[in-house]
Amino acid sequence: MRCQTIISFLIAMSITAVMYTMDNLPLPCQLEWEIQWNNSNSLPSLQDKEENRGVAGVFSGFVGNELIIAGGANFPDKMPWEGGKKNWERTLYHAHTDTMDFQWGIITDFLPAAIAYGVSIQLAEGLLCIGGCDMKRCFDDVFLIYKEGGVFKISYDWPSLPVPLANATGALLNNKIYIAGGQEKMSEENATNHFFVLDLDHKDKGWVALPSWDGNARGYAVSVAIENGESPVFYLFSGRDYRSSGYVEILTDGHMYDPFVNRWTRLQGFFPVMAGTAFVHLENIVFLGGVTKLFPGSYEHPGFENILRVYDRISHTFVHEEILPFSVPVTTNIAVRENNFYITSGEIKPGIRTPSVYEGQIIPLEK
Repeated sequence: MRCQTIISFLIAMSITAVMYTMDNLPLPCQLEWEIQWNNSNSLPSLQDKEENRGVAGVFSGFVGNELIIAGGANFPDKMPWEGGKKNWERTLYHAHTDTMDFQWGIITDFLPAAIAYGVSIQLAEGLLCIGGCDMKRCFDDVFLIYKEGGVFKISYDWPSLPVPLANATGALLNNKIYIAGGQEKMSEENATNHFFVLDLDHKDKGWVALPSWDGNARGYAVSVAIENGESPVFYLFSGRDYRSSGYVEILTDGHMYDPFVNRWTRLQGFFPVMAGTAFVHLENIVFLGGVTKLFPGSYEHPGFENILRVYDRISHTFVHEEILPFSVPVTTNIAVRENNFYITSGEIKPGIRTPSVYEGQIIPLEK
């Protein structure tokens, strides 16, 4: 193992590429891999209009070998502090990712409704979309985006959630889908401590309520599942507790659920990753971005955290932190395909989206 890990960032702009190497590590890092970033891809313009503004709260993942990004919300005319109104999308974008520059396809009005802030679960047969909301209400709908005969389609043959949920989080573990937190209404926005499971081997039984973690209700949390090892577990991190009364608390706790014993364990440590993203690589949980403080929206807003953190699940400690040379979006997803992952658009300041689709490739370091 190396005492010093170098994470290389490949920033591709137009037809030129610049390699950034950053090795000023605040933690004693001994990883055996590095990440190369391709930042050359963005969502395409819609109908020859101005540059795509990007969307937050999208459904995203892979259907076959194509990356898809669907739904989401943005402010197309004015920012919220200028009186702008949020727009909710039905569009589906799709692209093959085997070249540096993606060639996008666009299907407008694809989703059954304009939806954002649901949960995306990548399955072998397609992308499962769970819950979400529009301006007026949250949804309990569950549907699968798949491709048949070269055409993207939607299957509704899935059990609905027990309650409508938006801003929840979820992950797939041993062919079971776990969903945690979220809110039930848009008129009265209250975080919940719901915890549901759907056994894909017994879909007919529907979603089952499980015991909640010992901690605050929350939305905008981050979750991952780790299947390898003797004890497959579901992890829940951070988020924020909020009430329609105006109460808001950013959470930095972490919890681990063991389905074998049906029990939660609170993790030691500080996880400042609210509304960020995460994925699993080997025995590590890699966190990207997050929100640590809530400031009023404005063009002068400092932006959200652009920190990459690596948490070792064996030692239960963070083993690496790195400042990334670009604004890391929140309220979005990471789509993973083999050793590549994709941060799919999202929000970089309150109300401000990015159309960028950041591609990271994990490369083992030579010993």
